[in-house]
Order: sequence, then structure tokens, then C-alpha cells
Amino acid sequence: MNGKNLIPLIALSALLAGPVHAEKGHERHLLPETTDYALILPANLPHVLKVAQVQAGRLGLDEAQKTLIRELMAEAPMKVFARLKQAEVLEKAIAQDVLGGGLSAAELQSRLDSLASAKREATEAQIATIGRIRASLSEVQFKQLLKLASSAGSH
Repeated sequence: MNGKNLIPLIALSALLAGPVHAEKGHERHLLPETTDYALILPANLPHVLKVAQVQAGRLGLDEAQKTLIRELMAEAPMKVFARLKQAEVLEKAIAQDVLGGGLSAAELQSRLDSLASAKREATEAQIATIGRIRASLSEVQFKQLLKLASSAGSH
């Protein structure tokens, strides 16, 4: 076989090899956790409440601060996670309907608004919880809490 005949063969094998190499770098995504449906991801806006409860001694929380944390633990997670769960269900349903071709533009817009609203409500509840915690802690305690939450992964 001469060199002229080899060039198209080499080009063809390079083209065919491209998708194989591209797929190796693009692994299948892990299934998301409910917290992954947040408007602002936990990596950027950590869930500090559980960390405050677990690390109360390390943070030097007094009884009033511990009582607030207990009260927040009784109400805040349900507010946040109920809305995140709603967002998860909405997102999956939207994706399934879009992929199945079953949504008009008007229906899609309305459902996307509902999804955004659920995520926003969860985020607002989380921000309110963080605000209440921050107001009850000293600046030093709050900074230490953020440090502990980031090292704990805060999920």
C-alpha cells in the first residue's frame, strides 16, 4: 500500500476514535440529592443549622443559643426540604415532558415558574434560618460555624 492510500485511512480512523475519547472524559453524572435542587447550592450557601446543633459545645453556645437551635431544628428543615422535594418532583416531571415532546411553550413557562418559585421559597427559608442563627451568635461564633460547615460539607 502506498502513502497516498494510507492518508484517507488514517484520517478515517482518527475521526472514528474521537467520540470514544470524548466519552471517557464525560462520565455519567451521579444522581442528585434533594439539596442539589436548591436555587443556591450548599457549597455556596451552606446548611449551617445541623452543624450548629452538632458543634454547639465547640462553638461555645449558651443555653439561649442552644434553645434557638433546637427550635429551628424543629421547623426549618421541613420548610426548606419540603420545597426542595417539590422542586425535585417538578424538575423531573418537566424534563420527562420536554423529552417526550408533551409540553406547549405556555405550559412549559408556567411549570418553569412553579419550579423557580419552589426553589426560591426554599432558599428564602434557608436565608431566614441563617439570619436567625447569625443574630443569636457572636461574630466569632458565626465565623467559626461557617468554617465548620464548609469543612463538614454542610449537606
